[in-house]
Amino acid sequence: MANNTLTSLPRPRRIRAVFKCPEQHKAQFPDSQCLLTISVGQEVHEDEKFRLSVELVNKHFKSCVICVDDSLQRHTMELTNPKLTPEEAYKLSLFEGDNWLKRNKELYEQLSIPYSIIRWDHWLSHEKYTITQEGIKKRLREDVEYEKAFDETINTFLTRVKRRATAPESEGLASVQAYQLCFNYLLEECTALCLWPEADCDFEVYPSKRNLAMSMTHQIFLEPAIGYRLSPAPIKFINKGQLLPQKLLATSL
Repeated sequence: MANNTLTSLPRPRRIRAVFKCPEQHKAQFPDSQCLLTISVGQEVHEDEKFRLSVELVNKHFKSCVICVDDSLQRHTMELTNPKLTPEEAYKLSLFEGDNWLKRNKELYEQLSIPYSIIRWDHWLSHEKYTITQEGIKKRLREDVEYEKAFDETINTFLTRVKRRATAPESEGLASVQAYQLCFNYLLEECTALCLWPEADCDFEVYPSKRNLAMSMTHQIFLEPAIGYRLSPAPIKFINKGQLLPQKLLATSL
């Protein structure tokens, strides 16, 4: 008798990518430029999932700015490898960005719409970076709800990282230094968000919802001036399975 075991096994379901945002926003896509933000080291920005993101952007938007968030990851590197100095983490983060651009060139070059690429240092060296960040710090001192949004976002992230860490690493993640590194990351991210209008983009495309701190930053600092512009257009992957943790060079040193 023939063995039908293999034929009876369920076939892997094909991953699909869709936008999860209001229909009125989707209606604006064909006449819009999007900001495709890339968290270097995240599985969703590699291989098949990144290819699907590129295809989705190419199909729906008029043009695209790819923002490679490489030097932002220096805070994560210090968090997961406390032996690194800030200078070492910065150099490694740029190295990771270089590698991401080389590794994924064949994929993002499949865009047939006009596109450009900027890297995170563009925001760090922006002439308005310092004054923008000071404005956020001032609001944090004066607005309890905004401060709570930062605190909740940081604790949610640390809880998620601790679940994946070994016992000694988990103890380190409970330190004041770990919280400060997360705060530095989030403050920098929110500062850049306030500068993104310069890129002349209508929506931010990213494979998840914005965290609470970023959402409130948009509401407080951007909406009064630009309304819905730069609202999130999250990508949802269907049949994606369990996502792997962020993978950066520094975590393996």
